[in-house]
This record gives sequence, structure tokens and C-alpha cells, in this order.
Amino acid sequence: MIDLTRLIRGLDNRPEQIRYEKRHASDALVPLVVWNTTPACNLQCKHCYFGACDERDSEELSTAEAKSFIDSLAAVNVPVLVFSGGEPFFRDDIAELTRYASEQGIRPIASSNGTFLTEERAQAVADAGMQYVGVSLDGVGATNDEFRGVDGAFERARNGLRNARDAGMGTGIRCTMTEGTVDDVPDVIDLAVEEGIDRVNVFHLIYSGRGGDITDADLSFERTREVVDALYERTKALADTHPDMQILTAGNYADAVYLYHRIREDMPAHADRARKLLFDDGPGRVVKNGDAGPKVVNVDHRGDVHPSMFLSQYTLGNVRERRLDEILADSDLWDELAEPTDHLKGKCGRCPWKEVCGGNSRARAAAVHDDLWAEDPRCYLTEAEYSTDELPTDHAPPVDATAALE
Repeated sequence: MIDLTRLIRGLDNRPEQIRYEKRHASDALVPLVVWNTTPACNLQCKHCYFGACDERDSEELSTAEAKSFIDSLAAVNVPVLVFSGGEPFFRDDIAELTRYASEQGIRPIASSNGTFLTEERAQAVADAGMQYVGVSLDGVGATNDEFRGVDGAFERARNGLRNARDAGMGTGIRCTMTEGTVDDVPDVIDLAVEEGIDRVNVFHLIYSGRGGDITDADLSFERTREVVDALYERTKALADTHPDMQILTAGNYADAVYLYHRIREDMPAHADRARKLLFDDGPGRVVKNGDAGPKVVNVDHRGDVHPSMFLSQYTLGNVRERRLDEILADSDLWDELAEPTDHLKGKCGRCPWKEVCGGNSRARAAAVHDDLWAEDPRCYLTEAEYSTDELPTDHAPPVDATAALE
């Protein structure tokens, strides 16, 4: 993710419920573990990275197995566990597991479509210790319902957001840009402002799961730049009118470099601060680069461990057989993804900004080139934006910037 609010305006307004750097030991395994609790979902989203279905799976971790898994995370100081899916609230033990994780010192948050968050259920998980719920909305009204495959999904999700907010949890909206949804992005942000939602995260399309089937609906580079420009302006305005609200993008980390150049031109007095934030390596860094390791690891409903929720074709082990820390410690792939810039090829390998974006989306590279380390086909930076002129001297490699475009 890229924290636009902090990069553009210098405001660190992350919701308190999802901050973790003050709460985890320096030897934490990873800051965040995403657990796909079930493949079951009541929606049929066109871009679902998990390829969710409408039924539970007998191979899901049981409640007892899930508690054992949570114990293993607590033992290695994992501070945040994301209950994801499918739709995590399909499981009737989520409140129980939320309470258990919280009791073990792990901060529970959820990634949901929002449609199951009735007042009663939202209050139950909030009382159990759920800190934050991110709800996916890919447009307003009919746009969302068409993209997510179920009439009425928008209204139910909006009600779910309200119920989560009113129960005291932090709340966020995630939306994915495609040709069919991108025009609604301003309306989604308006909705978040109206409803008092803490943050909006705008995703570029990642070619994983069913998202790999709709690549022809991805935006042109020109349209992508137009949208990022609009988000830049909206973030500046909201910092003045709603300073507690956070705007982010995810899925295309070229955004960070592009926005830095916008800041340099539009607000030169802030360029030095922004440049330092791009290379900050602390736990609160403005850019969580790449979509795989070492900031996030994924465990699916069967207990299989993947380097990312977008890279399910790579399995590192299973938590039913070994602890997560042991699996990661023995994985050469995990080590490589922790230092991706040493392995990148093509334009990404030559790019002088690769330490900022981490090679962008490895999932897209693997989907398009059948090579985890190939260049990401969705980097939209121009030749001028590859310039090393504004890189800190210790980050500017001796590379021909024009070669990165070949």
C-alpha cells in the first residue's frame, strides 16, 4: 500500500486500530498474517483473487486447529492477524477466534464484503476484540452490484460498514479500478466522507484468481495516470477538510514514484520530506512495497502457506504440519522475496527506483510472463520519471535511466 495522505501532505493519520509498530517486538516474524478462513462467499466478484465459491470446505482449519495456529503466531510475536476469505463471516466461530487471538496479544482485523455485518454480528466481533474491518466496495449502487455479481450487495455492504463503525471498530473501504468501476472512485470517496469511514484504499487490478480472467478490463496507462492525478488532488483537499481520513493506493507501486514527481513540481518545499518517506525502512513507512513478503504472509483455509494472497501457486508448507516460523525459515523463496531487488529482471531489474516499489506486482509478472522475477507489465512511468536526478546518492545506482524503458 501507498499512504497518499502521508506522502503528499505529511499527515500520519493511520487509524489507531491498525497501527502495529508500537506493539510488536523487533524479532516479530512478520507484521501481518492474512488467513483465508474459508473459500465460501455469498458474492461472485469478477476480480476475486481467491476464486471463492458458495460453499464451505471440509478441509478448512477447525476451530481447535485455528486456535493452535493462533498460538503459534503469538509465540513468534506476530502482532496482526487478518481474518479474510472468501467471506470470513461465513464462519460462525469468527467471534470466538477473534477473542482468542486478542487474548494471545494479537490484534485481529477483518477483510470482508460487509454483507454479513448485521448490528448484532458487528457488535459481537467488536466486543470480542475485532479492531478494524475493511469492506470492499467497487463502486456505488448498481456499479458495485454488477461487478460483485449480486443485486443489493451495495446496500448490505454500506449497512455493514455503518454497523462496524457504530460498534466502535475502525473502518475502511477498498475498491478496485477497472474500466467498469473506475468512474465511481470519486463517489466511493464521497461515500466514505459522508459515512465517517477512516480510510479508502484504491487498488489497481492484480492478475490473480479471477482477476487474471479480466485483464482486458484493466485501465490504459493514460487513464491510470489520470486517476492517480485525481487522487493526488483529492488527497490534498481532504487533508484540509477531513484531516483524520486516509487515502491509499495499492497494487501498483509506481504510484509512489509518479506522485513524488507531482509533489516535486507542485509543492517543491515538500519534495525532500516526500523523498525521505519513500526510502524510510521503518515499520510505519509510507510505501509497503510489493505484493509479496516480507511484510505480509498468507495462510489459506487448508493451512497452506503462500508468500502472498496473490501468489497461491507457490506453496511453502502447511501449518498443520509445521509452525509458520519454521516454514518461512526454511524457504529460499521467502528469503528471495524479502530482498526482491536482487532478483528482478527486465525493466524492473534496471529501474533506479526499484527499492521504492520492490518490483511492483510479482503476481502480475508471474501471470503475464510465467516468471516470478520478470518485469511488471503495468509500470506506467515515462522515461523522464525514471530519472535518477532526485534519488538520494546512496540509492542512485549507476544505470542508464533510458535502458529501464526497453
